[in-house]
Amino acid sequence: MFSDLILSCPHCQALARMVLPEAVEMPGMITWTDGWQTAPGLARAPRATLCPTCSRAFWIGEANQLGFASREQAPDDPAWATAPILKPLDENGAQQALDEGLGSFTDLELELRVLRWWRGNDPFRCADVVLGYQTESAAVENMERMIAMTADGGEDLLLFRAEAQRHLGRFDDLVETLRGVGCSDYWPAKSRLLELAAAGSRKLDVLFLPLEHDPSLEPVA
Repeated sequence: MFSDLILSCPHCQALARMVLPEAVEMPGMITWTDGWQTAPGLARAPRATLCPTCSRAFWIGEANQLGFASREQAPDDPAWATAPILKPLDENGAQQALDEGLGSFTDLELELRVLRWWRGNDPFRCADVVLGYQTESAAVENMERMIAMTADGGEDLLLFRAEAQRHLGRFDDLVETLRGVGCSDYWPAKSRLLELAAAGSRKLDVLFLPLEHDPSLEPVA
C-alpha cells in the first residue's frame, strides 16, 4: 500500500502532500556529464519546494510532518485528501529559493545552485538541440558562483566544477581542475570530460549509458 507524506508549509501552515516514490531499481539509467541521472519513470522526492498556497520556498525538512495518507484509502482527516501535491523545484524555483535565503549555509547554497544548473540543462538532454549549454547571464552567474564555491572541494565537487568550466568554454581551467581528481572511481568521468574538452565541445552530453539501453535514448551528438 503506497502512502504520501502530509505536511504543512512552515510559512503559512497550509497543507500539502508529498508523493513518496517507490524504492525500485530503475532500468535504463543514463548519467549525464553534469552528474544528473535520468531513467524512464524515475521519480525523486524533492528536498526543497514551493508552497502551492503561499508560493514561498522551503526545505521539506523544515515543514511540520503531520502523517501519512494512503493512496488507496480515504484519510481520517478530509483535508488531507484535498491537499495539493508538492512539485520539485524547476530552474526558476531554485533561483527563487536562493533569493529567499534558503542557501544560508554554504552546503545548502551549493545544493540549490547545482539544482538550478541541472534544471537549466534539462532542455539539452536530447540529441537534436543546436546549442547544448546555457548562455543566459543569470545561468552564467550561477555557474561562476559554483566554480568559486568548489575550488577547494572534494573530488566529486571538482567534477561539477570542471563540467561548469567546460560549459563556459574554459578548457584550460578544466584540465587544471581535473588534476585534483585522482580517485580511480572518478577516472571514467574525468577521462570523458577531458575527451570532450579536447574536442572543443561545450555541450551537455552523456557520461554513462546503461549496459542495455533503449535505442531511442542516444547520446547527444
